[in-house]
Amino acid sequence: MTSDTSEPAEAARRLAAEGVRLIQIELPEMDGGMRAKLLSIAKAESGAGSAFCTILYGLTTADDVYESRIGNYENGFPDWFARADAATLRRLPWLNDTAAAICDLYDEAGALVPLAPRSVLRCVAEKASAMGYEARFAIEFECYVFHADRALMKGGRQRELNSLSRTWNAYSHLRLADTRPLIGTFMTRMADVGVPIEASHTELGHGAIEFAIAHAPALEAADRAMRAKAYFKELCAEQGLVATFMPKWDMAQSGSGGHVHQSLWKDGEALFLEGDQPSALCRAYAAGQIATVADFTAIFMPSINAYRRPNVAAWAPMNASWGVDNRTAALRFISKPSAAAARIEHRVSGADVNPYLAIAAQLAGGLHGIENNMRAPEPAIGNASINPAYERLPRDLGEAAARLKASTLARKLLGDEFVEHFALSREVEWNLWQRWLAETVTPWELDRYFETI
Repeated sequence: MTSDTSEPAEAARRLAAEGVRLIQIELPEMDGGMRAKLLSIAKAESGAGSAFCTILYGLTTADDVYESRIGNYENGFPDWFARADAATLRRLPWLNDTAAAICDLYDEAGALVPLAPRSVLRCVAEKASAMGYEARFAIEFECYVFHADRALMKGGRQRELNSLSRTWNAYSHLRLADTRPLIGTFMTRMADVGVPIEASHTELGHGAIEFAIAHAPALEAADRAMRAKAYFKELCAEQGLVATFMPKWDMAQSGSGGHVHQSLWKDGEALFLEGDQPSALCRAYAAGQIATVADFTAIFMPSINAYRRPNVAAWAPMNASWGVDNRTAALRFISKPSAAAARIEHRVSGADVNPYLAIAAQLAGGLHGIENNMRAPEPAIGNASINPAYERLPRDLGEAAARLKASTLARKLLGDEFVEHFALSREVEWNLWQRWLAETVTPWELDRYFETI
């Protein structure tokens, strides 16, 4: 089904006439996942939206509850309202009577909630448009797929799961025999809902898979990425599989990235290449991202686990660097195969990243560089991660959250309310981790000390 730009209630009435009985409303959350409800078609036809408690933005990935300015015991955790964006309404062909729509979040006064990920990205994308640019993005995800065994997972024995494929080779023809039933179905499903997957291949690691989503304007690109990840997990569950997008699920295996490709366009022309070199605009855009990547690291690497992934040996960047077709750098400029393909690949994010917030932060940083006529340093030659000219990135979530919270530039680019709340959410996660460490005798300690001291 193609995008429907009519009002949601009108679109719902048309779908009802086609036999749709349920609308799955999808609401991006702070941590990068998708919350959802099933509405009856009658409720969807009313156009009133659907209430979500503000606790939605006071939950961790494991649903630990924390208080914030917008949801607390004093204000009683009031409701906000999710309203479908009709442009995202799709019929789900694999579910005969169900359609889905991504929602924006509104407060009791009818205003967009400024800290909602979709609202943050809308604001930055509108700024790019006002400056005369169309920003285009594409995200590629890496993940690991296993045959599901709930008993093993519940018992913390994930390393005993059987991986989907027999070998661990990247770009493997042999492994396609194992992965094709999953990937073929996935690519077909995504094409049916307007999320074209351009390519998929096996990555280095037992059960490792990568899929790349076609580029689109900023908000649509984030919508595509959010759906691709959610629907991939859903398909895995249908096939008795489980996918993990942890940036580093096992230290002996390669990490999983969530790389973001981006470029600016004007009047149908790509703007990042002059001759065979990065254009002046591209260099200013890159300079802005280099200047902001450390402040925004908590957005690009939002979990405790994300900080296990950076490793130059695995081409996962460790500093605020850039280079021409250099996979050791945080920003990789790509000019092939044509000017239309010229782009920057932002390689900092792991696969746990929130697509809306990653794109918003990267675009905001790039526009900051253009507005201030910033000049990028010379691109790194060789191993960018050991180049002392580039600022190192925060090394854990606690450091990254503190840096984000203290950043006046981050607040200027993404808004005080969002930065304050997102930093709080990362502080909560960091504190939960520190509490666990303080209260847990780890396997390392038992192995090392139980008999020896």
